[in-house]
Amino acid sequence: MTTATSGETRRGRQRRQLVDDLCVEARRQLAVGGTGSITWRGLARAVGMSPASLYTYFANIDELLTELILRTYADLASAVQQAAMAFADAPLGDRLLVGPYAYRRWALTHRPDFNLIFTDQLPGYAAEPGGPTVSAQTLVFAPMAAVVGEAMGWPPPGDDLAAAVAEHQQTLVGLWAGFHGFVTLEVNHHLDWLDSRAAFERSMRQMMEFSSLPAATPTFADAFDHWLLSAATVT
Repeated sequence: MTTATSGETRRGRQRRQLVDDLCVEARRQLAVGGTGSITWRGLARAVGMSPASLYTYFANIDELLTELILRTYADLASAVQQAAMAFADAPLGDRLLVGPYAYRRWALTHRPDFNLIFTDQLPGYAAEPGGPTVSAQTLVFAPMAAVVGEAMGWPPPGDDLAAAVAEHQQTLVGLWAGFHGFVTLEVNHHLDWLDSRAAFERSMRQMMEFSSLPAATPTFADAFDHWLLSAATVT
């Protein structure tokens, strides 16, 4: 949800609220019926407007879906960043696992949103090549790329994270594929037959070992769960 800014006009506030309402309704339709259920007419009806009136706020449904995707990436990026900050003083091996664990936790509690940005294809939708969704996705992985770079002894990326990621693309994409593939299976209930939490921990530790990265402490998973519980209590 967007937040009010100082000096915001009444019209600006109404516009912001309407855009928020449209995104909330799009998420609801997504959760109920999947990506194919989000329709221009259905959105207009839900917020009490005519389909034609929505063009005042978005040029077309693709523009609205892009806004929804950007908000979803921002939510995931925030979850990863909060976890990284909470474990900023932890051993390097633990910090290497924080990002993937936060990624998994967010995905399991936001299954339709995860599939929106990573799995399902929106009928007729195409993101702008090199557009805002690319930088939004990059922000999700910024904390993870930084700690991997630290472990690998890479020079700090500075402000040009995209260039740093491109330079070490093979390593970073390989690590991402390792945990993302597991999470995708879990989100879509393909691993319901096993103890997926324990399996994820084993998979991550094996991947770290195979990549010659520092091992996490034996109690990291429990510490992460304890932090989640504490964060939820504070919230």
